[in-house]
Amino acid sequence: MHAIANPPPPSSSSSEATNEILAELIASLFRSRPSLNSIDRAERSVPYPSRGKLGFDVSQLPVEIICEIFERFMEDDSVHPVFDDTPRPLVSYTCRSDPTKLGQICSRWRAVAISLPKMWSNILIYNPKPSQVYLTEVWLKRSGNKPLSLEIDYNYDTGYDLRSAAQILRSFMAHLGRWKKFQLNMSTKLLKLLSAIPHSPHKPLILESVNLYFHDIFHSNHPEVRINEADAIWKYFYGCPTLRRVFWHNQVNRFPKHAPSQLTHIQAHFSVSIDDILSFLPQIPLIEELQFGELRLPTKNPPTTASDLLAEHLRVLKIRSYNVAASSLLERLTCPSLDCLEIIHCNDISRPEANQDLQELPRFLRRSGCHLLKLKLCDPAINITDDALTRCLSDSPLRSLKSLYIDMDHISEQTVEFLSSKSAAEEHEFAPCLEDLSLFLWEIGDGLLARMVSSRWHEALDDNHSTPLGHLRKAGIFPKNHFGPIDEAFFSLLR
Repeated sequence: MHAIANPPPPSSSSSEATNEILAELIASLFRSRPSLNSIDRAERSVPYPSRGKLGFDVSQLPVEIICEIFERFMEDDSVHPVFDDTPRPLVSYTCRSDPTKLGQICSRWRAVAISLPKMWSNILIYNPKPSQVYLTEVWLKRSGNKPLSLEIDYNYDTGYDLRSAAQILRSFMAHLGRWKKFQLNMSTKLLKLLSAIPHSPHKPLILESVNLYFHDIFHSNHPEVRINEADAIWKYFYGCPTLRRVFWHNQVNRFPKHAPSQLTHIQAHFSVSIDDILSFLPQIPLIEELQFGELRLPTKNPPTTASDLLAEHLRVLKIRSYNVAASSLLERLTCPSLDCLEIIHCNDISRPEANQDLQELPRFLRRSGCHLLKLKLCDPAINITDDALTRCLSDSPLRSLKSLYIDMDHISEQTVEFLSSKSAAEEHEFAPCLEDLSLFLWEIGDGLLARMVSSRWHEALDDNHSTPLGHLRKAGIFPKNHFGPIDEAFFSLLR
């Protein structure tokens, strides 16, 4: 008799690990991963596991393992969003699994699936259509009392059925008290229906995230009336004590005078000035993530020490700036908790020269005393030199940096040599823990890129295992011209 025939009773931890492995195995067997073009064809069949494949009848599995299988099945399975125009509700843009498939295994699995509210509480409606109306009701009923993450979105090219969108929105509103996340990208023709929310007997007592966008608000009759209606809905949501995350689009056009002080995540996609930002930040002392889509309005007040602001909890700062230098905002801020900074800047074609002071970055980082993990710098200005960039990076305290993305017009050999340089102890002098690197380059001598990347790569790329290994796991190198033969051969190995 083999030793594995009668193994000793597993410990609780090993039993849990076994359950997880088994759940992942079975979920992988019936999780369908078809091509995007055929994902919702009626004739598509899911490769369900059988007794022959597994050696036992999956319908007889313990309930706890079935639940683990279902949870694995519903996990995100796409790295990037997938926009599938399906006749059914979706879980999210990054999860293509259909929970209704689980009920087709057997009656026992169907009973378990229906009794798990968590599986039905994330509902994404893409391009609303009649077939989704009834299914939305089914999902909402099966979600029980679980908090809801709800979204209605559409494709500009495909369009959607407005009547179905209204029916689905009405179904959502009947469960207002369970809203946790709500995102709507639709026509202003739904504003009248949405305006009934403040008068609903149900209150959104657990609402955390709101994203409202009306694509035709400036093309409607009397857009100022539609904007006021949207403002009234926003003001109602601002009264939710649990609200933490908001997405403001261009119809908002200004920071609210009385924003909820508990906000932690804000994306603002309307034109702002540095003055606007500095006057708004004191209203949101708990802010953790801040994104500005259009820093383009001129500043009226010159920087003064008295106006500098401490953003104590800010971890993520992303800025898209036009003509107005984003570095001028950094000059006014101190962010001790910052771990992600992205600056995407450009000027008008008539002003191709840089107007940013790159040295403001190291001054800002040293003043803040933060440990930055991710840095993204994009500026197509024609007069930013290799010397200015390398001085900016070398003067910045970036030893903890793990992700670096640089897209500038004239990155060349000096920057690559800087990224390759090591100390006497064979440690990279700049960002020794770098794991992800993206560079958009100009003229580079053949072989320099290969040498730089190989010196940082996390595993040996040849038989010389005495070379100290780095941490780099992802390298996106984009030369303006083609790779030379040495670099081409090297990067072909990494693809």
